[in-house]
Amino acid sequence: MVYLLSAVSTLICFTILYGLPKILRHQRRQKAARNHGCLPAPCALQKDPVFGLDIALQLLQALRNNRRNLSLRALFGTHGHTFQVKTWSRNKIFTVEPKNLQSILATDFASWGVQPLRLFPFEPFVGKGIMCSDGTFWEHSRALIRPTFTRTQIADMHLPRFETHVRRLLRLIPRDGSTVDLQPLFARLALDSSTEFLFGESAASLSSNAVSTEMQSFLDSYNHGQMIIGRRFQLPHWNLLTWDRRFRSSCKAAQVFVDRLIDRARLKLSETTTREADAERVTLVYELLRRTKDAEDVRNQLLNIFLPAHEALGVALTNVFFQLARNPTVYTKLRKEIRDAGGDQAPWSFERLKSLRYLQSVISETFRLNPTIGTTIRIALRDTILPTGGGSHDSKAPIYVNKGDVITVSLYALHRRKDLFGEDADTFRPERWETLRPTQWSYMPFSGGPRVCPGQNLALTEVAYSLVRILQAFKTIENRDPVVEFVEVYKLTTDSKNGAKVAFTT
Repeated sequence: MVYLLSAVSTLICFTILYGLPKILRHQRRQKAARNHGCLPAPCALQKDPVFGLDIALQLLQALRNNRRNLSLRALFGTHGHTFQVKTWSRNKIFTVEPKNLQSILATDFASWGVQPLRLFPFEPFVGKGIMCSDGTFWEHSRALIRPTFTRTQIADMHLPRFETHVRRLLRLIPRDGSTVDLQPLFARLALDSSTEFLFGESAASLSSNAVSTEMQSFLDSYNHGQMIIGRRFQLPHWNLLTWDRRFRSSCKAAQVFVDRLIDRARLKLSETTTREADAERVTLVYELLRRTKDAEDVRNQLLNIFLPAHEALGVALTNVFFQLARNPTVYTKLRKEIRDAGGDQAPWSFERLKSLRYLQSVISETFRLNPTIGTTIRIALRDTILPTGGGSHDSKAPIYVNKGDVITVSLYALHRRKDLFGEDADTFRPERWETLRPTQWSYMPFSGGPRVCPGQNLALTEVAYSLVRILQAFKTIENRDPVVEFVEVYKLTTDSKNGAKVAFTT
């Protein structure tokens, strides 16, 4: 009897200590939601509304079948521009409403973060840095890299060096009409450019026809590491399915590669000639080495920048030429604009590239249809409110969001909304940009707000410069891929599974 009373008392105490705060918190949230006129987002129909395993497994299956972006767009087509589901017992809201994106990424920025979501998948590969941190650590990281990505650094310091890599690329593209997959060549261009921009020394993978065994090993490890990080994003933190021997070796290979570049930069920094040569040019590795002696922090900061800087160029160029090969009239029109602009009569400066309107339209249209990053996610760091999407299908009531709820934004689905981009939103048509003026929050291939990609000007400039130089060299393009449609493969970025198989003529 004594044991029974003791057990009952323990149960009552546990219920009071654990349950009462939850009840009071729930009542407080309900009152706040009523006071602000909030309504819940529409719920997707689920067979498992408690743990949400059905939706979680559906999204994992779509990932395996290379249909992740397509599956998310289908969900928005069924449930509206904002809806909520349960996955792995966590409440998730999906939205492609520009007003919500503006709130999450800008006006209510402090209520949203990434560290609780990103640190687990990213940390083994790139450590803690700007991509997977919040608060003062993120502000510190952002301040460190900001001087590297100024317009002056890109236009005046980087473009002349970038020309060297493009010339090497052009020598490796066949001129006899034979088939070439541009994707691995663009990956090497991105590697050479990003290593020189960030480390002051290029990997020079394009300097010979064949990639060295060491370099190919790094690229393979790097690609595998990204793919596993993408999978870790989709699974709960307690999963053991994405922590295998190959992933550990991929993480180690990436870190060793960067450590070698840092060691060489440290040696160069001690040389007087290097200090004088880089008096005006800001190289991130040198700036980091001047500011801290913590070797691991230097490596982590660099890896956090190297990852998106490397991917942005290679993936974007592959996607542009994927589209151009299937739209040869666009290629011809773009080549005429470049030729009419005077060709190589003057250097292809930042300003000159920006003045080519059809070139900019082709780039914008590619980023619209095939954004390098197909989705972005945030977690509520405190209770907050989304401005629209609550109530019935596509209603406009605000939504009360609890601390810990997760928001998924599909940039892929956003950029294909027919009410924003026209009935032919699924069609590659650069001419739409002659009159189209989307708002900042309806077209955002580089995100927006304080976390907008710091390297967007670098990526856009490198893509434009590469396009001009390649179209100057080759008169026509022909698609050599029997698969016409874009087949995605999800890593951290959304890549073309079939690359960009083309043939050129001169």
